[in-house]
Amino acid sequence: MVAENLLAVLLRTTKLKKFKLFQEDIPQDLFEHYQNSGIIAIDTELTGLNLFRDKVATIQISDGVSTHSIIQMSKQGWVAENIKKLLESNVVRKVFHHALLDVSMIQQDLGITVKNFRCTKIASKIVRTYTEKHGLKDLSEELLGVKMEKKTRESCWFSQELSQDQLQYAIGDVVRLLDIYNKLNELIEARGQIGSGMSCQHVNEEAQIAMQHMIPLLVSGYGSPDQWDLGWLFRY
Repeated sequence: MVAENLLAVLLRTTKLKKFKLFQEDIPQDLFEHYQNSGIIAIDTELTGLNLFRDKVATIQISDGVSTHSIIQMSKQGWVAENIKKLLESNVVRKVFHHALLDVSMIQQDLGITVKNFRCTKIASKIVRTYTEKHGLKDLSEELLGVKMEKKTRESCWFSQELSQDQLQYAIGDVVRLLDIYNKLNELIEARGQIGSGMSCQHVNEEAQIAMQHMIPLLVSGYGSPDQWDLGWLFRY
């Protein structure tokens, strides 16, 4: 039986979308829905950015259509069975905005090795070479015409009772992510061949694969000096 917050029995409504709030796991029927969706968006809120000190406070999941969830993770290190099965599944693709951060934190803190995932930040850097602005806020404004509020990001995410502003912020990121992912794929396809003779689509896929191979290095402590920079490892 999934332990739900008292608010989880009610369908919560933000300014954007309806969502459900759960404690520690999602129920079996919701797992099956996400598993059968083909592609889902995932986001996290963290207690900080230190890979070896901080924790995953919440995980947000969206099918990009009408089913959106916020899960407050256990503070005792207990890993939710359905969340683990979903994230480790090769059947459904998971889209993150900053996958290097989110996936590394999920693996280090929760012991879950996320499979079959892509990163919109990587895709943006590959195709939007006309700018250095690759944050989710920037992508939302340019590609979707939607302004995002970001000040709530730096707040106390390990509180047992999250505020309405925090919940709205958390769900607001993830519900837009698949739309951004699709828009970026359209740009990548439209860009076609680049100077190397390879297609932008091929270069993006290579970058996504390279990013995934960086995660075992980061969780093994090879990011230096700020835990996230692997550049030193490959310099002569």
